[in-house]
Amino acid sequence: MNRPLSVGAAGMATQSAVLDNIAANLANVDVPGYRVSRTEFAAFISPDGRVVAPQNGGEHRLFTQGRLDATNNLNDLAIDGEGFFIVLPSGGGRAYTRAGNFTPDGAGGLRLPNGAELEGVRLPRGSVSFSVDDHGKVLAQVAGRKGDVGVGRISLATFANPSALDLRADGLFYRTRDAGQTLTAPAGAPYGAIKQRYLERANVTVVAAMMALLAAQRAYEANAKVVQAADEMLRLANNLERG
Repeated sequence: MNRPLSVGAAGMATQSAVLDNIAANLANVDVPGYRVSRTEFAAFISPDGRVVAPQNGGEHRLFTQGRLDATNNLNDLAIDGEGFFIVLPSGGGRAYTRAGNFTPDGAGGLRLPNGAELEGVRLPRGSVSFSVDDHGKVLAQVAGRKGDVGVGRISLATFANPSALDLRADGLFYRTRDAGQTLTAPAGAPYGAIKQRYLERANVTVVAAMMALLAAQRAYEANAKVVQAADEMLRLANNLERG
């Protein structure tokens, strides 16, 4: 195959993957706790040592802190730090998330919109309100009872390599071998403090994403011109041969 043609086509495929990734990040900009991803590439080296084309090295998820927005909703919780909420998915097992848009269910649990339940908290029947301090201690106010009732404590999890966590279709992270062991501790030091009536927004910087989008679009156009030029050279060579 004509080398400029193949390299130009590989460059177009690379920038197409970058554009898809940026679009996915922007589409999730309002999803609580969403972690931005970055597409990574490695150069493909031919046996003679020449760079032929980049290879897609997959996505690398970034776990920088997102913006904490006050919501005045007592069910909303945010983590100011590096930890993850530990939740129990409807399918069983454990999963991890930065999203904190919980809602009490009929059994006293706090659940995410996808049905996963926050581990370690159970509100008693008749609870009219509850409070969570920075260290994850949960106190409920129960109708007909004086004083606050301790109903659990929120623990947070962390991993040596969170970028290796498996993000599944339910929006939750699951541990993998490459992520390392699950380390847990009560909220507070060292994994982060709990902020009630706050939500952590996606850590997507819209301006930076738009700049990257423009750069990827320009790079795609440049590679398309390489393909066009290579095709034109082949056409000219074919015409000369026939002549």
